[in-house]
Amino acid sequence: MAKTGRGLSTTQILEERAVKRARRARVGRWFGVAFSIIVAVLTTVFTVTGSLDLLRDQQNQTAYDKAPYCAAGATTMNDCVLRTTATVGWVEAKKNTGKNAHGYTTTAELEPDVGNDQTVTLSKTEKLTSDVSFGDRVAVLVWRDEITRYTTLGKTHNADMNPHHLVAMDLVQVSLCLIPAVAFGRPLLRWALRRRIAINLPRNRVPDWTMVVLTVVTAVAAILRASYVVAFCGLAGIVVLLGSVLWPFLPFVARPPVGPGPHELGSAKKGSAKKGSAKTKGSPQKKA
Repeated sequence: MAKTGRGLSTTQILEERAVKRARRARVGRWFGVAFSIIVAVLTTVFTVTGSLDLLRDQQNQTAYDKAPYCAAGATTMNDCVLRTTATVGWVEAKKNTGKNAHGYTTTAELEPDVGNDQTVTLSKTEKLTSDVSFGDRVAVLVWRDEITRYTTLGKTHNADMNPHHLVAMDLVQVSLCLIPAVAFGRPLLRWALRRRIAINLPRNRVPDWTMVVLTVVTAVAAILRASYVVAFCGLAGIVVLLGSVLWPFLPFVARPPVGPGPHELGSAKKGSAKKGSAKTKGSPQKKA
């Protein structure tokens, strides 16, 4: 057996290397499992909270669209949209990075005569510190003490607290978070329940296909801005994901599939082949 300068045989060196590789692979596998658990838990929470927020914001959007303007000179809001003005508190411009590195993002704080102060984005491409400054007056719409629209330099924009903007953000959150929640969470559950799932593989694929369908429907509904469909499918996808833990233990799923075993199937094929050969030999007309 070959020896090295350290007194270890080549076989021992190869064994040590194999042990180290196996240890690194085991550590990397557990890191991957931990990462998958973190992603699955966070995206599951974001999907649930986003779906609940979407239901609330969609109701607010409907109420906002139906709300009339407040009477002239009104200083309070009773389910109406108040047309008033706001004072610019401060203006700040920051250099963009990435694909928009050529421009600036200009933000400002608006202090309405009635309602809460709010930070708004005046432009995502231009530096407007010379056009808008401290103390300027800006026309705004206020609904339930929050600025919903504002007009600067002849252009009207939706504020961050506008119900339409909130609904759009909720649609993106639910549709994007449901995908990793299912993609990372379901494989972890299948790995943890692999022995129970192996009893009846066909029926244990039902939750998988159900979650795939719900994920696709959620994405399509988000594009079509069907808020209630997105919220329902998002919550349903999480319910199916969590319920798949109990699915393999249901009585009709925990039983092996009914049908001939591999040995029975093979013997049946052999019997049918022998029967067919016997019929061929006993029919001289077919031989002729």
